[in-house]
Amino acid sequence: MSHHLDSPTAKEDGRVDITDVYVFAGESENTTVLIMAVNPLAGEVSPTTFRAGALYDFKIDTNADVIEDLDYRVTFGEPNSKGIQQIELHRLEGSAATDFDSHGNLIAEGNTGDVISIGDSGRLWAGLVADPFFFNLGAFGQFAQMILEENRFDPSVFDTAENALAGHNVTAIVLELPTADLSAEPIQLWGTTTIQHEGKWKTINRAATPLVQQVFIQDEHLKDAYNKSLPGDDVAKYGAAIAAFTAKVTQLAGTTTDPQAYGQQVVQFLLPDVLTYNPQLPIGYGFAGRNGRALADDTPDLILSLLANTPFSDRVGKPDGFRAHFPYLAEPNAK
Repeated sequence: MSHHLDSPTAKEDGRVDITDVYVFAGESENTTVLIMAVNPLAGEVSPTTFRAGALYDFKIDTNADVIEDLDYRVTFGEPNSKGIQQIELHRLEGSAATDFDSHGNLIAEGNTGDVISIGDSGRLWAGLVADPFFFNLGAFGQFAQMILEENRFDPSVFDTAENALAGHNVTAIVLELPTADLSAEPIQLWGTTTIQHEGKWKTINRAATPLVQQVFIQDEHLKDAYNKSLPGDDVAKYGAAIAAFTAKVTQLAGTTTDPQAYGQQVVQFLLPDVLTYNPQLPIGYGFAGRNGRALADDTPDLILSLLANTPFSDRVGKPDGFRAHFPYLAEPNAK
């Protein structure tokens, strides 16, 4: 799945397992929407609440050095008897943005399920929603097994279209801000979740580009390390693994005369793992351009095509129910 249940540590507590990160233009003029979805299979394998005391961070790089200069940090209190939690939103700038112990400026507070105002034109919402991601997970599992164990490229496993996330829920944080508050254009964005463990902060998950770990990194221990590292280290630490798997796929598929060179091209395309967003350009995540990420972008088809170096589809289309208005995500599925 996009970032669902992506590593051993993330699987321990779904409340801090990031599934997806999105960034796109808001419905109000000159606003930008940041979304972090967490908690795969919420209400089935984990609670429908957020982890109290954990840090849910939107990391923003404003000068293209892949180090956060701005951080919007969301924290939650313990749920009450109805499952409602208090929320605080802090803005951290400069060196504070990289410091887990910093608090920055409190810019909004309220409760889950409520639309919380941020200044004159910002809004914050957090709660249970339908999982926005769509992917033929079962078919990809078969496909990867064929590549790794049978040395066989067989895209026909995707002929039966089935969205593995259909009917399931996640919890999500939706933040809509004046674009001017992001301090620069373009920006580079990624999301992290962090918890206290034995008196120290421990990063559990990191996410930006969809399906990087699930498709390109097949080693579970490497996935765990990826989540705990920084985007600036991605090429040096994970480029070789991504290039090698890509080379193997394209060699079996016969789609390039130089699989190793193509694998290196894919590394340069994917890493560092950040979402770039320029509000002056059209939104969309595709080969023609990657600017932000909208809810309806068919990122699995792009990622699979990139992996195989040929047009490739998992045959699953976007789900119904996305809203044109805040908080944009679909209502949760009944359980």
